[in-house]
Amino acid sequence: MSNFHSASKLIAVYDKIGHTTEVLKNILILCGRGSYTVASAEEPVGQNVEPMVLLFCNIEKVKNTQQFFTCVADYEFAGSPELDGLHPLTYSTVSDRADFTARNIRQTQDGFTAFEIVGTGVIGRVKLPAGCEQSVDTVLAAAAAAISCGISFAEVLEALNHLESKDL
Repeated sequence: MSNFHSASKLIAVYDKIGHTTEVLKNILILCGRGSYTVASAEEPVGQNVEPMVLLFCNIEKVKNTQQFFTCVADYEFAGSPELDGLHPLTYSTVSDRADFTARNIRQTQDGFTAFEIVGTGVIGRVKLPAGCEQSVDTVLAAAAAAISCGISFAEVLEALNHLESKDL
């Protein structure tokens, strides 16, 4: 029998190109969370791994959803039959109805991409390196997944503001 406390905590990601997986790994490293494993949701759950969070950036091949503690999904997928009964924590760069939204997305004069992440009762500013305007949705998804693991909003914001272009 495996020891519950020694198990790695799994965040499984449904993502077409794996970009969100890499951003999430970088956030976890910057937050000092070495006990988390981030992997494609299409890979089998290994031994001594505790399924924690299932992140949906794509819902084309959904399976094995019931074994996860929580679910995070793009707001546009929240009503999909594939996620029926999961009650996901949602994120969106488009809808203010999501649990976490990116607002006021803009290019700064010095070329950075800046925006605010707004969640239930919290708001924080993020400044991404120049040329990363296409990464806002990915960053928001990864941030929502990290927060759903119990990492504080403040820690996640700190990590996001320390990401470099190569991390995105």
